[in-house]
Amino acid sequence: MTAYYGVTDAGTGEPVTSETLFSVGSLTKSMVATVIAYLDDARRLSFDDPVTAHVPELRNSGWAAEVTLRDLLANRSRLPLRDASEFGFAARPKDDDGALARLVAGLAAEPATADVWSYTNAGWCVLGRVIETATGTSWEDAMRRDLFDRAGMRDTTFATAAPLTRRARGHQIAAGRPVPVKPLIARAYGPAGSSAVCTVTDLLRFAALHLGDRALAALRAVHADVSIYGWFDSWCLGWASFDWTGEQTWGWDGLINGERSILRILPGRQAAVALMTNGSTGRAMYRSLFAELMASSFRIRIPRLVLDATPSAAGDLSRFVGCYAWPDWQIDVTLTRRGLCIESEGDAVDALALNDRTFLLDPRDPDAPTVTFGAFDPAGRPQVLYNMLWGLPRQD
Repeated sequence: MTAYYGVTDAGTGEPVTSETLFSVGSLTKSMVATVIAYLDDARRLSFDDPVTAHVPELRNSGWAAEVTLRDLLANRSRLPLRDASEFGFAARPKDDDGALARLVAGLAAEPATADVWSYTNAGWCVLGRVIETATGTSWEDAMRRDLFDRAGMRDTTFATAAPLTRRARGHQIAAGRPVPVKPLIARAYGPAGSSAVCTVTDLLRFAALHLGDRALAALRAVHADVSIYGWFDSWCLGWASFDWTGEQTWGWDGLINGERSILRILPGRQAAVALMTNGSTGRAMYRSLFAELMASSFRIRIPRLVLDATPSAAGDLSRFVGCYAWPDWQIDVTLTRRGLCIESEGDAVDALALNDRTFLLDPRDPDAPTVTFGAFDPAGRPQVLYNMLWGLPRQD
């Protein structure tokens, strides 16, 4: 069952239909993982191959020699994390066939990041490059052949390939009104989520593939026992896992300029639920809509996102104080009278404890109202700060 509501563009008022294309965003990562799984099943590569076996641009890289494809899928690769490489979309405007290889080559000489779990865009671009060398074609063509055609995803394509006439335009919600925003299109970051678009029906076809093909079940095995409040309870291989009351659930989300996409699969029920929106408040819609749908359709209870501060919940706050950083991005944490001050690039925000490792920044933010600390040492001091999903290692 599918339902459509709203307009594709607040300026034109054109209605959303079954043929409307939305940005897939970071759900592209789950699709990349699916193709890697099929290549593993066909013995064209192995999850446990070193990255250097498939990425010529990284063969002289120290960190890549110690990293496997499984490590990249699990976001635990120690890949060099930099603001410039994670979010450098505007700095890489070229869309030729070598765009992805050039991005990956830029990671070769950088030193490894500390051994902490972190989400990464660049790591999934490396996996896209793996697909290219394993198949002898562009990662886009490999995705079409090994996933889209196999799943019957007839309308799924790439915004970098040709002008799209049925694409929804993203909107930033400001002062209660939708303001159209420019779509993010960057071929170099395609495997991370900057170019794929599809209909909600095609997204459900992708889910059906995972529900029906046992070869893909390995992607649902937990590989990182990390939990980030409001996002997931553990990380697998291209999927997050959710410990909801009533049924184990897997899925992932896409966040891109003015658009949000959500997919949850329930193998035990042979069911899936998808949401694609062209508004920046899509995750707020997800939390209210999915809580109702899961309860009424499957008797599954999604824990409510609690944003009521409990200043004493984190205990001794001095253990959080410190500098958390990448080479080109730094967050400083200091004490305040009731909580912490989180400061980055001159922007300081007071943060109050929600629990023993999560702090409230802005309850009005539908995507990232909190920050989470992790990798606690024996003294209870966190070794990483998660800004949304990206981990910044402690430096002091």
